[in-house]
Amino acid sequence: MFNIYRIIHIVWTAIFAFFISIPILEGGFERAVYDDAFFVGLWIIGIVFLFIKKLTKIGFILTIIPLLFAIFIFIF
Repeated sequence: MFNIYRIIHIVWTAIFAFFISIPILEGGFERAVYDDAFFVGLWIIGIVFLFIKKLTKIGFILTIIPLLFAIFIFIF
């Protein structure tokens, strides 16, 4: 059951990571793009950590960060 939750977590956080990576895909290299790349990088590291038993909790936290960043962008 935990493996299914892990896959679902990866899929729905991938949506927000993709949303954040749109400026990167458009080719702009402003300061905001580097911030976006940082959050996408954290998400990728979090995905790797999700499959390491000792680092699973840290992986969940790192994959949630792009979601929190996307919420922050919508609010402000």
